[in-house]
Amino acid sequence: MESKTARRKPWTGWSEFTGWAQDFSLKQKVLGGFLGVAILVGLATSFIGTHLARETILDRARIRLSSDLATASFLFKMAEENLDLKLRMMAGSERIRESILKRDADSARNRLAVISLESDLDFLTITDEQGIVVARAFVPEVKSFQAVSTDSIVSDALKGKNASGVRLISLDRLKAENPMLERRVGGGTDNTAMVLEAAHPLFLDNRVVGTIYAGVLLNNNSLIVDKISERLFKGEKYRDLDIGYVAIFQGNISISTTLKAKTGLVLTGGLLSEKINELVLKKGNTEITWEIQEGTQYLSATEPIFDHDKKIIGALRVATQEEPITIVIDRLVAAFLVIGLLGVILMGAISYFLVKWINRPLEQMLNSARRAAEGDLSHEVPVVARDEVGELAATFNLMIRNLAESRSKLEEWGKQLASKVAAQTGELNLAREQVARVSKLASLEKMADGMAHIMAHISDPLVRYPAMDDERTASSRILVLDSDEKVLDVCERILSNEGFEVKVFPSVPEALGELEKDFYDVIVADIDMPNVSGQELLKEIKYRQPEIIVILTAPFKLTEEAVEAVKLGAYDYIPKPFGPHQILLMVYTALQSRDMVAQTRKQHAEQRAETIFQRLPVAIALADGAHRVVYHNKAFIELASQDGRESVQGKTFGELFGVDPLESAEEAGGSKWLKLEKVGRTAKLYNFKLPEEDLRVLMLLDITETVMKDQQADVLKAETINKAQQVIHQQMRVAQEIAGLLGETTAETKAALFELIKMAGHVGALR
Repeated sequence: MESKTARRKPWTGWSEFTGWAQDFSLKQKVLGGFLGVAILVGLATSFIGTHLARETILDRARIRLSSDLATASFLFKMAEENLDLKLRMMAGSERIRESILKRDADSARNRLAVISLESDLDFLTITDEQGIVVARAFVPEVKSFQAVSTDSIVSDALKGKNASGVRLISLDRLKAENPMLERRVGGGTDNTAMVLEAAHPLFLDNRVVGTIYAGVLLNNNSLIVDKISERLFKGEKYRDLDIGYVAIFQGNISISTTLKAKTGLVLTGGLLSEKINELVLKKGNTEITWEIQEGTQYLSATEPIFDHDKKIIGALRVATQEEPITIVIDRLVAAFLVIGLLGVILMGAISYFLVKWINRPLEQMLNSARRAAEGDLSHEVPVVARDEVGELAATFNLMIRNLAESRSKLEEWGKQLASKVAAQTGELNLAREQVARVSKLASLEKMADGMAHIMAHISDPLVRYPAMDDERTASSRILVLDSDEKVLDVCERILSNEGFEVKVFPSVPEALGELEKDFYDVIVADIDMPNVSGQELLKEIKYRQPEIIVILTAPFKLTEEAVEAVKLGAYDYIPKPFGPHQILLMVYTALQSRDMVAQTRKQHAEQRAETIFQRLPVAIALADGAHRVVYHNKAFIELASQDGRESVQGKTFGELFGVDPLESAEEAGGSKWLKLEKVGRTAKLYNFKLPEEDLRVLMLLDITETVMKDQQADVLKAETINKAQQVIHQQMRVAQEIAGLLGETTAETKAALFELIKMAGHVGALR
């Protein structure tokens, strides 16, 4: 009869939990385990996936913003160089030099006014060789002896040098240069203004006869910031606001920006935060941080602006809205959660049907076993499958048939013989289970032998990845493809001067042929090549070298095609015409991005290798020539220390175990049993020497419990054989008595006796 037990109460500890779980059926345990693992894996995958996706997207946004800030700085520098170029052309004017020699201020002023209007200059002035102002473009009459030689840029020009840069000048000086500029400055800038200024010497017979200098006021000047914003954000908007903005700060006050309120008003006069003021304006660092402007959060990058004397006088900022970035992150989080939920549901459904499919024949065998226990040996389990469960069912049926045959024979011998055999059957079954348990324990030793064989063939289990070569970017190979020979010549000179190995080709077939012969890190290709489109060119390049970085150059008319090519796998594109700074910045950025990805992969691989080594269940340690521990895993600490937390680094094996396993160990391979007296354990030792290293590897498998169980099994085996022999002798005596009463021993009785003797001998052989 099936026993009924009261279900335990919910647990308060691990021991109570295991006792509570024992009351559930096998089906409930397996199904609950599958669902628990599925839920944990789903939650862990969703959490890790969303965290990695968030960090990856934010890192990508920061990298892109850093690139945008570098581009903005480059364009700001280009504005300074354009001013210098304009002034250089003016310095060659004969009329201006004649005006200085003749002291003809009116003629010089008229000429300067025309040039200023044509070149969009806010002030333009010429001086004599002593720095005394001769004429200004926007001042009808210059007061006598107005000297500007204290200006460092003008001072350099008086020494015969070309000079340019950003400067702070007083409002009085600005008003003297152009009275109309005072209204553009506004308030809050401490009576100074920020200007782009350039100066050139005027020569006559190889001597300086004067200077010409010009400037552009940056305060409330939207030309430069608008140009930078258009280049970076291309007029893109989000929620009726520009996707990003550009700002120039004089000190910590915004003097020129593209940031606008919802009403369309330009928001100048904003202040830098205390953190940005400390890191950028005082320490000269470039800082990326979050900020809020007019209720909208931005991710901004800020770098200092240095004047001609290398002093920090302001900052340049590029910012982009935060919400478009977080929307992508939120969508990824939702996608990971949905995928995780679907995975849990699918795993639950599969687990349910799998457990039901496996449990059905087990329930049938359980039902048959109950009926057999009640005395019905006629019922058999249907064998449907040919797998392990089917073999178990067939074996169960064979056992039932054998039991039925045995019972019929034993009934012939009488009730006394049947009761004694039934009493000893339980002991024989217990012995069989013990033998099976001992056989299973031997498999652990075989697993350790296999692990030692594998570890012996590993040259160094702690091998690290090679360090990143800091100079490999400079030795990278670059291929340039362009139909314009001038572009090829310029690119070759610029890139070669930076240490790159450069090859140039004027046609697509030649370039593709070179890619089939040799490998390159970067290809700079013109998208406007004859007889081939940009997408087809990209496809052919990637077909030959999938890992190459593709940078496209494109004229304005093919900008859309270049953008499509970037979406299909190109790294980026450079609009034509482009300057030397653009091509170098693009190449360095691409190579650095590639190296960052490679470094991240290497670090992840090292972490995984260390985790696997520390989680090995076998105790492993590395020993030096003095037999001291120099490296070990967690399992070795648990074996060598009393509480599993004591430090073992630098100690000898004799100090740890009371016996040194390396004193009598062979040079390579092999295994032996050791009794570790100090820790009271018995272990199996495997050791071998690392190639080309003065180190030995020790693997210690704790077999204490196995040895104890082997000893117990030997004792039980001997007792079982003795009991079996006693039962056989008793059965033979009973059979002889029955035969004596009948007058003769029948053939069936003799056959039964021989079968019992055979069974006893078979049991002894198994033991």
